Amino acid sequence: MEKVINSILNKPMALLWRLILAAGFWWALTSGDSGSWIIGLPAILLGVYVSFFLSTPGTHRFWLPALPGFLLYFLTTSLIAGLDIARRTLSPRLPLMSIMVPFETSLQGLPRWLLMSSLSLMPGTLSVRSGAEGLLIHSLDSADITRKSLRQLESHIARLLPAREVE
Repeated sequence: MEKVINSILNKPMALLWRLILAAGFWWALTSGDSGSWIIGLPAILLGVYVSFFLSTPGTHRFWLPALPGFLLYFLTTSLIAGLDIARRTLSPRLPLMSIMVPFETSLQGLPRWLLMSSLSLMPGTLSVRSGAEGLLIHSLDSADITRKSLRQLESHIARLLPAREVE
């Protein structure tokens, strides 16, 4: 408990960002209902405390100038992939593959989590496992195409969350 409290007190920017994100999530979840804040405020504070307990601030810092490029890449790739999956599933021949693709990545911590989460939201790929050897990805496309897409996404995430010097 003392370690968590010290982490909170020593990382005011991490605390601020987590409070903002939790409050934004609560606001979106409740459609901005002002009456929900009587429950939301304690839930946000507890959630932020638990987030420090589960994941102390790491060695990556969000780099805002990379956000537009990441969002543009993510949205266009998702749209293209969604149309491709729809085309495949509506085709009478159902030209779908189902393969497991091992993928080595140097991303760790939050960037790896973002990579795995982004894959889950992009049609045709799903992260199955994360381990010391890398990721295991389920894909509806060929291994070469999947790895190329994974490298592009990995590159965008590395720019969005670059490693920083430990203070």
